[in-house]
Amino acid sequence: MRMPKKYILIPILVIAILLIRYVAHIGPERSPDDRFRVAGIIDGDTIDLTGGDRLRLLGIDCPEKGEPYFDSAKAYLTGLILGKNIGVSYSHRHRDGYGRLLAYVYLDTVAVCREMLRRGLAHLYLFEDNMSDKERIGQLLAAQNEAIDAGRGVWSVPHNQERFYLARKGSYRFHRPDCRSLRDCPPEDLIRFESRLDPFRLGYSPCRNCRP
Repeated sequence: MRMPKKYILIPILVIAILLIRYVAHIGPERSPDDRFRVAGIIDGDTIDLTGGDRLRLLGIDCPEKGEPYFDSAKAYLTGLILGKNIGVSYSHRHRDGYGRLLAYVYLDTVAVCREMLRRGLAHLYLFEDNMSDKERIGQLLAAQNEAIDAGRGVWSVPHNQERFYLARKGSYRFHRPDCRSLRDCPPEDLIRFESRLDPFRLGYSPCRNCRP
């Protein structure tokens, strides 16, 4: 016995509704080429979008409030992208544990993260997750080293030099010699740097515990 057409259409409509709800739930994570409008600037590496999402710029870390060049980094980013449509490119993860989007940001042809590094308003900040794009990481590192060589922004701020600095092999952070994060690390697993700038030039960023 043939079923009436209306009974055949019901499951099709249900599936269609579920698909629409699924896509809506995915929201901005559905494509690596999404475009957004910037609604607010939190600091040099965090922005709010008109859709309600907060986005953390990938690959960089800017000064925190109260640190030198915090205001400069925030002001530059504000003048560059506030109220404008931006493009984003995701890496391995689309969101962090706080629910923020994680992405490289572009304004037309301007690679915003790279420009922040080039101006000395940020330092490179890497994780295992975003190391797959070696070409892009190489460009970011080159921009940072240009700023280091020119003494721009954060690289003009004097620091007390330790006798040496250490990094754990396979990590992306460097430390003071007495950092508790290295307490149980065998000596053979450590890399030694004589200058504070040496690890930065290789793409390491400072430990958040000992803050070298």
